[in-house]
Amino acid sequence: MESSTVEKVEEKKKCDRIDKKKKFKEDMRFIVIFVSFFSLFRFFVFDWYIVPSSSMVPTLLIGDMPFVEKFAYGFSKHSIWFSPNLFSGRVMFRDNVKRGEIIVFKHPQDSRNPENNDINLIKRVIALPGDRVAVENGVIKVNGVSASLIFQKKMVYHDTHIHNYNELNLYEEKLPLSDAPPHIVAYIDEMKFSSPNNFPEVTVPPGHYFVMGDNRDCSKDSRCGLGFIPAENLMGRAWFVVYSIANGVKLWEFWLWLQNIRYDRILKRII
Repeated sequence: MESSTVEKVEEKKKCDRIDKKKKFKEDMRFIVIFVSFFSLFRFFVFDWYIVPSSSMVPTLLIGDMPFVEKFAYGFSKHSIWFSPNLFSGRVMFRDNVKRGEIIVFKHPQDSRNPENNDINLIKRVIALPGDRVAVENGVIKVNGVSASLIFQKKMVYHDTHIHNYNELNLYEEKLPLSDAPPHIVAYIDEMKFSSPNNFPEVTVPPGHYFVMGDNRDCSKDSRCGLGFIPAENLMGRAWFVVYSIANGVKLWEFWLWLQNIRYDRILKRII
């Protein structure tokens, strides 16, 4: 009788071990499938990025998380994390980038500063391949046609990235030769006659784009520092703000989220 009871106990333990192994395998299979689909979704459909600087103020603020359409412009090696050198150029690219769109892209290759090559940037497309573009006292000209600038108001902005305050003049800008709706850009008064705001006319080469930040006097862009952006470096088109947190709070500082979330910016359409 005792022997039979022992055998039953051992049999039950054996069954429990088998069940645990089976459950572990099923859990691992689910995790692998979930991670695979999640990665593919972020590689090829939508992704999101944290805005680290004030170069797109007031359109995008430090701490905004724009949702980005990865499939909008087709795909390149930069669509995949770490940009593996699997192929060159773009696939499924319809050459459909438009003036006025806000794009996420990889920093152009720079042999002098190779660490820049892993940086994601976000700027507004100003000019397309073949366009002639210039800036005169802050006014953009594309193919000889000037943008319109209408003053809106002044704004004091706290840049939590470099820890200073700037008084900005906000203007409504309508880009030349663009179907995009007007958007708001920022200038600093004393920077009106700076070299980036008086940029001599250049022609955008084939397969490249001319981009600028909406915070015109606090942006390293095609006027200064970036140059033309190769089509291969495009990662997607910014669509809307999915999340936003103020005061330089990091994502891992969860105990500071509630008092610093910008609820009014969540799901805000990016124009």
